[in-house]
Parts: sequence; C-alpha cells; structure tokens
Amino acid sequence: MLGSWPGSLVIPEPALGETCSFLRNNVRRGAFLEATLLEQLTTGDYEIVNPTQADRQRATELARHMVAAPLGYVDATVIAMAERLHITDVATTDLKFVGMAQGITKIRPLAWPFHESH
Repeated sequence: MLGSWPGSLVIPEPALGETCSFLRNNVRRGAFLEATLLEQLTTGDYEIVNPTQADRQRATELARHMVAAPLGYVDATVIAMAERLHITDVATTDLKFVGMAQGITKIRPLAWPFHESH
C-alpha cells in the first residue's frame, strides 16, 4: 500500500525506534527483519523526521488531555509532528492510536498497511 502512495512518506523517528524495538524483541527473526527495514529506509524515498521541542510540548499537552487513555510518548509525538507538518493521513497498524487521534486532531487513518486475518 505505501509503495503506491502518491505523496511523500514521512517517518517519525520515535515511531521508527519503537518499530525496531518491537521487531527485535517480539518477532521471530526480529533482528534480521529490523536490519532489513533499516536497509530499506536508506534506499527508499522516505524522510525520517525528528520531533522538535514544540512537538514534545504539544505531545505533553496531548498526553495530559488523554490521561485516561493509553496515549503514550510515541503516539502523542506522532500526532504533534503530523499537526506541525500539516499531515492528515497516517499509516498505522495501531487501532487504538486511530481511535484516540480522531477525537483530538484532524489526523485520519489510511487503509491498514498490514491486516491480520481472523
């Protein structure tokens, strides 16, 4: 799905770190998959973006606003960065992120890049 996306692809650095950690610690052959992902990112048409201080401040506001929900650092930072960069389409496999984001920002989910069959 992302390979056919007509716009530029921006990857928040915190989400990349979280993804690498998840692969390495929770997936069989995770270290190999992590290395493959990183290799693809160096050759693909992606922009990896670091959060600014303003993004971290906005993420703190969002986390405080959503204190009863599981809005952690990475999710809040992704929302803050998307707001700053005027990005409304976010590809994610995290269903809870989409539900929380829709209540506090204009971010909308794309079709899921991965789909688990039940």
